[in-house]
Amino acid sequence: MTNQTSLRDSPSDIAALSEQFSRLPQFRSTNRPFIVDNPYHRPMNPDALLGLDWGHPLTEGTFTSNDSLIVNRLLMNVYESDALFLPEAGLKRFESEFVDFYHQDSKVLGDRIRPTAENFAFGFLDDSVGVSGKWDEDSLRAHLRHAVDQADHGGRPVFDAILSARDLKVAASTQIVQMALDGLTEATAMAQNLGGAFGPEQSELFKIFVDEFGYGVFSAKHSTLFMDMCRSVGMSTTPHHYWFFYLPSSIAINNYFYWATRNRTGFFRYIGAMAFLEASFASFFEELNKVFREAYGETVDTRYCGEHAHIDQHHGRMAVEDLLIPLARKHGPVAAKGLLQGVEEIQLLARLGDADLLAQLTWDPALIDQVVATERTGPVTEIDSDTAFDTEVASADTRIQVLGGEALLYNSATGDPLRVPQGKAVIVPAGRLYGIRADHRTQITKEPVA
Repeated sequence: MTNQTSLRDSPSDIAALSEQFSRLPQFRSTNRPFIVDNPYHRPMNPDALLGLDWGHPLTEGTFTSNDSLIVNRLLMNVYESDALFLPEAGLKRFESEFVDFYHQDSKVLGDRIRPTAENFAFGFLDDSVGVSGKWDEDSLRAHLRHAVDQADHGGRPVFDAILSARDLKVAASTQIVQMALDGLTEATAMAQNLGGAFGPEQSELFKIFVDEFGYGVFSAKHSTLFMDMCRSVGMSTTPHHYWFFYLPSSIAINNYFYWATRNRTGFFRYIGAMAFLEASFASFFEELNKVFREAYGETVDTRYCGEHAHIDQHHGRMAVEDLLIPLARKHGPVAAKGLLQGVEEIQLLARLGDADLLAQLTWDPALIDQVVATERTGPVTEIDSDTAFDTEVASADTRIQVLGGEALLYNSATGDPLRVPQGKAVIVPAGRLYGIRADHRTQITKEPVA
């Protein structure tokens, strides 16, 4: 049998290929913090990709790192080149970008990078989530019920943080931004598992898919309901308008489902992860409905949450009793192991993602005085209104100082940026996502806090 690993490009080849991919027109930089009305423009940082050490994949400890952000942005662009995006106002303004995004050369290059990028992003799961022993339909059902019960009654620190935030609307919108990764394209990954021939379970999966798409009624489609919720609170409905403000964990969890469906041997993993989420979503969305009402008042359209709180009671039962259990019964140990692997993996990713979002929600950046000039070690960088905007995750506690002019520090998509004038600084904690821009010529330094 051919050793599939030997068919992959070397780390140095992948570094060059990923840099080449990131320099394609659709991934060009911008000096703006938002991507307005253009579903094809997804900026990537070629220098960051070129500097990535592909020989050292992510671990559980680096799942929310800047390396994770870089690779998961790349992977999302590869995956979503298989999904059709058309601008809500029509294609006329974006014809060339439409062609660029779906160009065959771009797809071939992305597919060459994809296996290595997937191993880099998700290879740690095999070590972090070990499945052993004998599992049958009864033990699987009992394990899943226990996991769902823990999820339903284990507390929701993220919701508590939103409700205790200084600005409830900004905190709630941070949650919505992370949800938009899936909410605006809901069930797209699921669609990749609808083809082929795998018996009655194929039809059961299709039933869930049809529900997600509103039984063919656009106004009832789950993504439409999500868009209505966004509009009701003044947020954009263009896919990836908030590109720079997705946390690495949020992109990675969304990518996980593409990974599991693009690689057919991940089918059982996908069903396990999907079944767990469907079985635990009803209570999640029931509580989220209350959080959004508290944050926005009666103006928010929460039908998206209400629909999930209702329909996922049925989807949970269907996914477990009509999909997961019959697949385990029919296909034996390989299926049972994959199903359980998916259940455990999505729980791990959800815990890591909740911790990432909680830390971002509770970070409230504040001005401090600069250190004296003799203690500065970082190089001086000059930025202005034409400088490319980007966000990154701090690898260590980082002091950003403004030596001349005024900088704007962004740590959320909808909150006002913190203005950092000349002579002041701000500390970015390790692991936090942030971006810096300036309206006029400004000199800054970045350096680890001693």
